[in-house]
Amino acid sequence: MTDEERTDAEADLEEELAWTVYAQVFALGYIYLLACALKRGDADLGVDPSAWENTLGAAEWAMMEHVNGRVQGPTIITVEDVERMRRLHTMGSAALAGGERPPELYQLSLQCMESLFGSDWERAAREAVRGLRDPDQ
Repeated sequence: MTDEERTDAEADLEEELAWTVYAQVFALGYIYLLACALKRGDADLGVDPSAWENTLGAAEWAMMEHVNGRVQGPTIITVEDVERMRRLHTMGSAALAGGERPPELYQLSLQCMESLFGSDWERAAREAVRGLRDPDQ
């Protein structure tokens, strides 16, 4: 591998790793919006279903990058955390489509936010929501 190829590969890896952070931050924001709407009992959950699908899928991938040791974050993410996020993804998708809102959905969303950002998840979630509403921040 030439020096130029190595530099390009390093830049690609750096960009990919930065992307994992964005995926998790956006996911945190959407999960927080969903959790708040569930807690209030809102009819409209306030999250675009396609944004949910894309973001939660990306977050699951990013979490697996943590599990595989390719990235590090504010918490240690386990396979169980990824499975919990997959359940949230599926259950949230159904709720956003007008389907069932199981009682465990709210608690599951809290657990997933904590697995992403630790005990300070609430502050991080509020910041993430501000970023979702104003992407130029």
